Amino acid sequence: MIVPLLRDLVEIQTVNPPGKEYETIVSYLKDLFSRLGFKTELITIPEEYIDKNYIYSPQHKGYKRVILIAKNSREPLLHFNFHYDVVPPGDNWVTEPFKLKIIDNKAFGRGTSDMKGAIVSLYLALSRFNETPIEIAFVPDEESGGIGSRYLTEEIGIKPKEVVFGEPSFPNIYVGHYGIMRGIIKVLGKQVHASMAKEGVNAFLEASRLALKLNEGLSKKYNINLGGYTINSSNSDGIVPGFFAFSYYRAISPNEGELFDKEIIEEVSKGLGINYEFEIKSIVYGHISKESDLTKQLEYCVKSVLNINPEKSISSLRYDAVFYKDSVSVNFGPGDPKQAHVVNEYIELKNIEKTSSVYECLLREKIKSLKNT
Repeated sequence: MIVPLLRDLVEIQTVNPPGKEYETIVSYLKDLFSRLGFKTELITIPEEYIDKNYIYSPQHKGYKRVILIAKNSREPLLHFNFHYDVVPPGDNWVTEPFKLKIIDNKAFGRGTSDMKGAIVSLYLALSRFNETPIEIAFVPDEESGGIGSRYLTEEIGIKPKEVVFGEPSFPNIYVGHYGIMRGIIKVLGKQVHASMAKEGVNAFLEASRLALKLNEGLSKKYNINLGGYTINSSNSDGIVPGFFAFSYYRAISPNEGELFDKEIIEEVSKGLGINYEFEIKSIVYGHISKESDLTKQLEYCVKSVLNINPEKSISSLRYDAVFYKDSVSVNFGPGDPKQAHVVNEYIELKNIEKTSSVYECLLREKIKSLKNT
């Protein structure tokens, strides 16, 4: 059952940006979990909310954002939050990114680790044990700042007591995560005909100088990524570009206080004599969850199933726990965190099965705790 389910999910190309095939996968998951007796609800995020909060706007135009809520009880004990969007595949895959390929018991394909494999694990667990009152939120746009979870918690007002995420972490447990600052640095030059380049100011070259200097200083202290995407004032080699913009992405420690990114960029650009504009697109802060019965129960289940003592750590990969401010949250998923967003992403099939057993154990533990109260 693992391979057919994972194949179906991977072949639905829920690429973000721009947000392709979201309605297709929501329809698939609705049917899938309805077979287990779950009642489902679809929540469409309003266009104006996406306009305001989507960091890749206006690429989302023409693509609906839909949250699927699946419940087997009116009063769930536990809430699962799993995102269904994936990042673009990139180039140089040895397999087709949206055609599942099995090699040496590893399943290759975009989204296998991050995090469609976790959806398969949860389905397998529930197909064996479906007595625990639970609620599942399948959300879009985790890969663009968590718009689905943010809308669900802040606008719909869902406030579960305990939440489980399935981001790639195997075999360890995440009890928190870093945050992210996303922005755009737009370097200004002077556009002229390419044959008179000396009369202009090449914004691309100026942006390159600024990016290299920023990276030299900031990368020593922070996890930073510059130029994940770029914007050019022209698409012609006959023009000296009048502006050139590149993305600014920095991981934010959960313990980090005041942010000085604007001041740092200003200091570096001033030293280089570069004219620029900096726009912060979004800031999502880090999150650390307190020790809880849920953490202890998950830790017990990982020990029981995997026969190891899992490490409990703070993930450098941001996920949507930050939006569940009043909830206790933990993360355990079958994927390897080093496989998130990489070319030739894969997941080990045995880890999907093992994780399903961990989820099943956790569901049983919640029932036991309910009976003991």
